[in-house]
Amino acid sequence: MFYDLFISVVFLLSSFTFNDFNEISNCNDDDIFEINCGFQNPEDLYLSPSKEKIIISEFGSLAPNTKYGNLSYFDLFRKEKKDFEISYESNDWGDVNCKLKSERFSPHGIDLIERNDGKFMLAVINHLPAETIELFELLENQDMKLIWRGCVDAPENKYFNDVALKKDGSFYATSMFDANLSEWSLVYASIFISQTGEVHFWNKEKGFMEIQNTSGSFPNGIDLSEKEDFLYINYWFSGKTVKFNLKDTSVKYEHFGGGKDNLLVTDSGLWVAAHNYSGIEGLQCDESIIQCPLPFTIHQLSLEDLEEINTYTFADKQMGAATVALPQDDKIWLGTFHGDRIASFYIK
Repeated sequence: MFYDLFISVVFLLSSFTFNDFNEISNCNDDDIFEINCGFQNPEDLYLSPSKEKIIISEFGSLAPNTKYGNLSYFDLFRKEKKDFEISYESNDWGDVNCKLKSERFSPHGIDLIERNDGKFMLAVINHLPAETIELFELLENQDMKLIWRGCVDAPENKYFNDVALKKDGSFYATSMFDANLSEWSLVYASIFISQTGEVHFWNKEKGFMEIQNTSGSFPNGIDLSEKEDFLYINYWFSGKTVKFNLKDTSVKYEHFGGGKDNLLVTDSGLWVAAHNYSGIEGLQCDESIIQCPLPFTIHQLSLEDLEEINTYTFADKQMGAATVALPQDDKIWLGTFHGDRIASFYIK
């Protein structure tokens, strides 16, 4: 997952080659993508329980910035965006010491699961006004609404990125880097692929604990296998995806290719979004650019051994800088860290 806060610094010295930068000026479809506009940095996507709507995390910013985002959804049949109606109940699912700090959010990574009690739980990495994981019950009929069921304060000095829920309500989360890490230290880490973060596990009884052997260079997207015995983890700086055995805390398989962002475990495999551009190219996607046009690749990988099933690479299209690939029937839906749109394309 990418952020405007760091794009001007993180890869500054990493590359001096350039792709063509063709600014996107409208919301028209092209020969590959169907485009739907009206979003703010739709960084992460997830299908609703009915598979008729897409839950969307509209990223704002990281502290000390103060740009808030939003939680919304896209109706696949009406082809329209709606904001969630959110109500607030007692903190039953989170840490009893965590208090609701604001009804505004800067959401980042999200995950949805049907809990052991039959309720649908949405977890949201949130950056403002404080670093928290917000926990909601999702209700779906013709429309969808959220009930706030609690929160968890992130460990001190940690910036979280993505979250993977278990059916008992506990979760894993990637810590991309420490909040006190300097921008130049991030530059150094991006060039020399040094470790910046790790994966943490949380439950109500014991709170947070670090998962051994998950440290890496900018941990990013994360998801859990159906049997909850393996984690799939992306590392942005190293361009690595790993299949991680939770029983013996070891990496079983690896895949390399591009700056790895979000990933999703699905019946059709592991879907991974990766970026194909340097930091200097990323400098071009500043606040004056509505939709970052830079190239990206979508990998479909085997859940067993991370072998490539299919790879889709895009450049100079009406969608750029994709951060997530969400399969829905014979389509893949895409979000972006810097843009006003979600997009879809048909797959083989």
